[in-house]
Amino acid sequence: MSAFCGIMAGFVFAGLVTVIGQKNPAGGDAHASRGLKLLLPCFIGLAMASYLYALTSGELVCARAITEQLFSGAILATDAVVVIVALAWLLPAYGRDKHGEVRFFRGLILFAAQFSILMLTVSSDGFKNSVLHGRTADWATALIWASGAASVGAVYFAWRAPLPPVPPMPSTLPAGVTAQGWDEHCRDNSFNHRVAVAAKWSVAVGGVLAVAGGCSVGLTYTHWTSMQPWLVYPLAEAALVLPAAVTATAVWAVPRD
Repeated sequence: MSAFCGIMAGFVFAGLVTVIGQKNPAGGDAHASRGLKLLLPCFIGLAMASYLYALTSGELVCARAITEQLFSGAILATDAVVVIVALAWLLPAYGRDKHGEVRFFRGLILFAAQFSILMLTVSSDGFKNSVLHGRTADWATALIWASGAASVGAVYFAWRAPLPPVPPMPSTLPAGVTAQGWDEHCRDNSFNHRVAVAAKWSVAVGGVLAVAGGCSVGLTYTHWTSMQPWLVYPLAEAALVLPAAVTATAVWAVPRD
């Protein structure tokens, strides 16, 4: 898994270099910049996941290894979806959206995001069962699966969310904006806002999960002989809800046809 995340980070880095060095067709700069804003957090997140998986590969304490993998897997599941959203923005940036490619990517993103939520749910449920040796409360299992179902619904509604209506044209237009281009200017602002929110959430949640994984590595083995349920249940829930929030914001920022 460490090598897999490292290879993905390498591909993302190559994509960053290519997009920066490749000249866009007329009108594609805004789309390319949105793709870059999403690719950069993915590169950082996948590099951190690769490092954390490398630490886990040499782990000798089972409970600590399972906890470390919980955080690493959450980062990987999130950034895998964000990468696809970034690639979707590169389609209009380079004029590859003439034959329904954006529509195909939108459907692919919805499927990948909901499948990622399902895997996160299974991972969180498996984490608490593994650490507590199957002696888990029924309400905790129900809560995790309910959170997973709610996250799947949130991703779908974020995917369907329309852009806000265009506000009335002001008497004084911003510099460089014409009356004919007012609608497009407002549409670009809406997309820029959504992409910025998705990028910030990706960095913030990835950082929180990486710090949590690093803290787990630093705890001595005596703390892992018996994890208490009051600690296991919040960790399992957080490792599902936080990545699901990033996934929903990423899907919220996908391009339209």
